[in-house]
Amino acid sequence: MLIVRRVVLPCLVVVAAIAVVAAFVGGREAFLGALVGGVLVLAFLGSSPGLLDPLAKKNPMASLPIALGFFAVKAVVAIVVLAVLLDEDGIGRHLERQAVATAMVLTAGAWITLHLMTLRRSRTPIYDLE
Repeated sequence: MLIVRRVVLPCLVVVAAIAVVAAFVGGREAFLGALVGGVLVLAFLGSSPGLLDPLAKKNPMASLPIALGFFAVKAVVAIVVLAVLLDEDGIGRHLERQAVATAMVLTAGAWITLHLMTLRRSRTPIYDLE
């Protein structure tokens, strides 16, 4: 729950702010594009702690193979979703690509920054120097 409280919720605020700015700059298509881009990044990055943390606690030896497999599945799903969403003949004609890309980059940057700050403040030992 710490990740949700300290990372996901602030990132939702970041996505909302990006969407509002995009709406003022580029209109409806930019607003929708910024929302889609931000939500995609949150879904991609937020699914890992939500699904992998309980699995790692249950079976620590299998956590690395599960994490690698899960990442591969997420990457394929993200590529397919982006291909469908940005198709000019389909849904993509209602989204501004620059707004999607900007929202994805800014949301990922916010996620990384907040996640690192959360991990640093959690005082979890990372290395065993003995």
